[in-house]
Amino acid sequence: MNASVSTLLATAVVAAVAAGAAPVLARDAGTLIVAQEAEPVGLDLMRSSIQTTMNVAYNIHDTLFQPNEDASIAPRLAEKWEKVDDLTWKITLRAGATFHDGTPVNAQAVKFSFERIADEKLQSPHRAKVSAFTDLKVLDDRSFTIATKQPYAPGLYMLAYYLPIVPPGAVTAAGDDGYNAKPVGSGPYKVVRWTRGEEVVLEAHDAYWGPKPAYKKLVFRAIPDESARIAALLTGEVDVISGVAMHQRKRIADGGKAYLTDQLGNMPYLGLNTYKPPFDKVAVRQAVNHAINRELINKALFGGKAILTAGAFSPRTFGHDPALKPYAYDPAKAKALLSEAGYPNGFEIRLSYPTYIPQIQEQTEAIAADLAKVGIKATLEPLERAVMWEKYKGGQHQMFIYWWDDAPEPDRYIYPLLNSKSRDYYYKNEKLDALLDKARTVLDRGEREKVYQEADRLIQADAPWAFLYVVPEVFGVAKAVDYQGRRDGFLDMRTAKPKG
Repeated sequence: MNASVSTLLATAVVAAVAAGAAPVLARDAGTLIVAQEAEPVGLDLMRSSIQTTMNVAYNIHDTLFQPNEDASIAPRLAEKWEKVDDLTWKITLRAGATFHDGTPVNAQAVKFSFERIADEKLQSPHRAKVSAFTDLKVLDDRSFTIATKQPYAPGLYMLAYYLPIVPPGAVTAAGDDGYNAKPVGSGPYKVVRWTRGEEVVLEAHDAYWGPKPAYKKLVFRAIPDESARIAALLTGEVDVISGVAMHQRKRIADGGKAYLTDQLGNMPYLGLNTYKPPFDKVAVRQAVNHAINRELINKALFGGKAILTAGAFSPRTFGHDPALKPYAYDPAKAKALLSEAGYPNGFEIRLSYPTYIPQIQEQTEAIAADLAKVGIKATLEPLERAVMWEKYKGGQHQMFIYWWDDAPEPDRYIYPLLNSKSRDYYYKNEKLDALLDKARTVLDRGEREKVYQEADRLIQADAPWAFLYVVPEVFGVAKAVDYQGRRDGFLDMRTAKPKG
């Protein structure tokens, strides 16, 4: 079934659900089907930071550590680790772990993986997230040391997300593009086929080193239309769905066929290109923040359940300054700031946004309406996922809505988005760069928190974004499936199992 047929089928059964005549679809009990908003752009975990891509890739690849929800780590491919000094860790791999092609997961493979993600030619979006590590030395087949130039407090936690271990032989033989289409990981599931525009089919890896997944087959499908995804869940066509808007959750909870489980916090932000007028002036950026009625958007779209943000740090992230308050909705102040900056009559601007974010159209329209009240006339530019991303990387947006999850570790999103040594697409502040660099090196948690709080205050004042809100997200899960969503929001299905 291709994506369009799947969408049409799911849409068609909406009427049947409403009429109380939902069809019963024959299903293989050993297969788990997951529907998300878009299909992956590739399957190589090193080459994408798009959520819908990483959702699939995390089931195929393994990392050295399991990231926990309090920003600590647990063993995965690494069996044990010890701190040699403030710059060096010695890590020992577990015995017997293999890649899907039967080759061993050894220290040489870890070194190859580290050098691959660090290679500029790969253009990995995760390169900066592990760039603090500068040297990896193989000690023997199962052990190695990894070092940094300076102390790096969140180091092992970042490796837990962003250094998938890949097999040297398979990557070399397939080439980067070939590996992106059909990777050979060491995770609980291996790739059977990827039919583009239709589905990715994974199969349990019988030789997996850890607990075997409960489902023999795992299928990822893309159903872009939200109502169609929900209909597919309620009629039994799929077992798990992502991208459930706030106003649709009651439909699932009351339907009797599925339940909701926590996901990440979706933290949309209004990005501003500070390298070009008019957003090169801080007064304009502050004006945009004062122009947006976050509280009204929260009530109208999210039932008041979103968490308003005072700055780039989520209120649920370590290092957030609790004394900071969100920008007040104050159109008069916004107009005064615009006049101060030389724009008494406002200006026209292009507001770009990716179409796959839940409730994004309503959010964008509400923001644009608020901006219009102070003279900022925004032309809406909805973009398909890949186009949005390419324009983002190319620094082509003027004003744009993107989002990040409110991870417990700030280095996971504050550093790559706002430190100019990372992406450097739309903003640079040398003082902030210095603070974020310093925060990485402070090993005492209390002192590190103080550095981040100073960064939080600086970011709020300099306003590289218009700060919006955190929307607590959920997955929809069929009642026959036992699955608890994780705070990081990734659809890592190794823990899913049938109920009963």
